[in-house]
Amino acid sequence: MRAFAVQRFGEAPAIHDLPMPAAKGAFLIRVGCAGVNPFDSVLVDRLTATSVYPFVVGADFAGVVERAAPGQREFQNGDRIFGIARTHGAYAEYTAVAPGVASEPLARIPDGITDEQAAALPIPGITALGALELMHAVSGQRIVIMGATGGVGGYAVQMARARGAHVIATVRGDPDEARRLGAEEVYDTNDGDVFAAVHAAHPDGVDSAFDLVDGADTIRRVAEFLKPGGSLVSTRYAADEKWFAERRITAHNISSMTNALSSTKGLSELARMLVDGTITARIGTTVGLDGAGSVLDQLRRGKVQGKAIIRISPPA
Repeated sequence: MRAFAVQRFGEAPAIHDLPMPAAKGAFLIRVGCAGVNPFDSVLVDRLTATSVYPFVVGADFAGVVERAAPGQREFQNGDRIFGIARTHGAYAEYTAVAPGVASEPLARIPDGITDEQAAALPIPGITALGALELMHAVSGQRIVIMGATGGVGGYAVQMARARGAHVIATVRGDPDEARRLGAEEVYDTNDGDVFAAVHAAHPDGVDSAFDLVDGADTIRRVAEFLKPGGSLVSTRYAADEKWFAERRITAHNISSMTNALSSTKGLSELARMLVDGTITARIGTTVGLDGAGSVLDQLRRGKVQGKAIIRISPPA
């Protein structure tokens, strides 16, 4: 099979002809599309001499069950499914996922959803959904989403608005996109200090903040505009929970590996929201497998608008 992978330690990822993944006891899946996430590059950068090679890049995928895992009844040959393939990767013509692995959830693709749309959902969608659950986001709350037009932030804005929250977005250079997604207030870092701007607009404080951009030092400034009893979620594991607790703020750090909604249930909820129009996939770039390296580089440099998708095989 063709795959975008790292063959040996120290090499850059490239297109290689590799054996199909060993699928003993697992689902063998023909990949239709892979979703491109910033963390895909991070994992490549973290490879060491003791990592398992070849390392196929990517995790989010949509495809068709080529061979079902023996002894299970959830999915059968020919079923369209999507999910997360951490072990065998997603930028490949085939991947394999063992049933019941918590970090590699699978779900059916509903009728009416394309492979491109399904592949755009898993990691960014469940991260956004999990963050809103941690913040107990409900109607009438004022929620700040920092980094509101990225992959995760864009989903979070749409989901929060659907729950009836008042969404306050911070962005870097694309305020119109944040408003299109449903943000009612938008503050652009290109125009000045967004922390001070939010505080000035809401001197009594806001209820929650979802911070996708700030590191450990900067994120403490969120306390300037969060009211006592408020909550904060960081996707960069930057929030010092004890420091915020001393200021009567409940802080959480979240990733797809620690997210309780990284599950079949969570994926199915995302698919339902896509079907009913609560969220849109926001696909901005679609390339073939040969374009994987280029689109990853563009994403790393902040040059991708919307969600990037790799189309690997034609629709079933």
